[in-house]
Amino acid sequence: MFVLLILPVFCIIFAGGTLSFLYTRDAILEQWNESAVLKLQRAAHYLEMRILKPVEMMEMLFRLSEEKGTVLLPESIVSHLKALEGVVDAGYSASNQPMPAERHHRGMMSGQGMMHIRYSRIAGVSNPVFDSNIGEKTVTLNLALQDQRGNDNGVIQVKMSFNYLLRDIINLGWWQSDMACIVDEDGDYMAHTNMTMQGRQTLGGNEDPLEKAIFERIQTSSYGTVRSDEHPPEMVAGYYHLDHIPWTIIIFAKGRVILEPIIKYRNAFGIGSAALIFIILFLIRHHLGNIVKQITMLSNNSKMVASGIYSVPVDENSEDEIGQLVRNYNEMVKGLKERDFIRDSFGRYVDPDFAKYLLKHPDAGRLGGERREVVLMMSDIRGFTALSETLSPEITIKVLNHYFSHMIRIIQDFNGIIVDFFGDAILVFFDPLSGSARDISLCCIQCASRMQAEMEVFNRKMADEGLPGLEMGIGINAGQVVVGNIGSEARAKYGVVGSAVNITSRIQATAKGRDIVVSESVYEYVKDQIRIKEVFSADLKGLENPVTLRVIENVIGTTG
Repeated sequence: MFVLLILPVFCIIFAGGTLSFLYTRDAILEQWNESAVLKLQRAAHYLEMRILKPVEMMEMLFRLSEEKGTVLLPESIVSHLKALEGVVDAGYSASNQPMPAERHHRGMMSGQGMMHIRYSRIAGVSNPVFDSNIGEKTVTLNLALQDQRGNDNGVIQVKMSFNYLLRDIINLGWWQSDMACIVDEDGDYMAHTNMTMQGRQTLGGNEDPLEKAIFERIQTSSYGTVRSDEHPPEMVAGYYHLDHIPWTIIIFAKGRVILEPIIKYRNAFGIGSAALIFIILFLIRHHLGNIVKQITMLSNNSKMVASGIYSVPVDENSEDEIGQLVRNYNEMVKGLKERDFIRDSFGRYVDPDFAKYLLKHPDAGRLGGERREVVLMMSDIRGFTALSETLSPEITIKVLNHYFSHMIRIIQDFNGIIVDFFGDAILVFFDPLSGSARDISLCCIQCASRMQAEMEVFNRKMADEGLPGLEMGIGINAGQVVVGNIGSEARAKYGVVGSAVNITSRIQATAKGRDIVVSESVYEYVKDQIRIKEVFSADLKGLENPVTLRVIENVIGTTG
């Protein structure tokens, strides 16, 4: 009897609650759609406002030039752009038909015959690229210059800090708390805020139907929202395409997070008795107790991590959001430990991707190492000690920094491992972890050849600054050394020890400026792949008998 009385009331309440839930759910989702588009529109405005500052600067210069009746030179535009906040560098590239030198000179003197730049247009924007010189990502904005007739007169390239472009967006609360990202016209990620996106390169690359739907929509419309197919949707997303550059800002949200108020309302309608309420309250209290316990533990461990002490991983006791938070925390600590290990073991002298490759080999990670054959290379600037006596300390350091920036980039391109710097000398070794000594010897010689070729570029830059040109000698040797982490548990570096290192230094000392001198051991590996221009015998300190050394002319199949 009691059931017959309660059941109709329960059915009426259930039906009313269901209809109310469906109506309110759709209203909340529509409200989120409108809010998401407004947030994204604001973020797009901030981003475009910063990236268009160079364009606005150029338009102001054009107006001033027209008002004063003067000729606006590209060099003047570049100098003004370099002074803008967020601009890392700027440069000018002339058109395909440069002006004759004589006419150009007259134009600079009289203002006649010069190109009258009056307009500019955005010719393209690059994706963010990490710039090792400043230690952050940059984007390059290409601005085509046009005269009164609309003819292109070259391109201004403006390199801007990506962090500067995102500064206003990062300060927005939803950007820090929600899942958000920026993609280019091909769907490639340029920035994202969520740990679950780490390692992913392309929108829809994980075959997610929602992301694929977003990518299709952004090809046809400037802004909008997309939902997953579930009812209610598991995920919803909003997007907004920037007006002047081919980038799109996207925000993701879980459907249950958006619908949390109505879900609670639905649950409240389901409560039919005081006993059920008591049980639910008990379960909620028990669950919240576990959450508080987990959060307290994470908070304490985070303080230890902040001071550099990596504690043991936190136990994962649940599969809910707190469990996901614990897993993300453990992954974060693991990543920080790996980052610090890479930093302590390999310093700044190994390409980060190659450093991770080294860590995959068991012998690379432990303190100490093993004896094996490697190829060693030492380069040294000829006469730099005497030259440095004639230069100020500031100029000397400036020259060395320019020189090392050129050489380090090439060494990293060939996966060379820089052991140390000795004044103006660089000691590098090439470790055949997964290849042969023959292959690594040829790789080392190609690296040395590229370094010698780069010296011409370096000397031209020195000449532009009124500094004398430099010449570099390089010695290459192959031999048995101890390879591994050298030092202590507190501080270690990945390097080599052995007599082959000393022999390499002495071989390098025999090299004249612009020469690459190789030992007999290296020559035997690559003698059918190189041309030799000189063979000579030398007495090296520490060796009883003279050794045969060879000066390389070039690698077969290359010039120079």
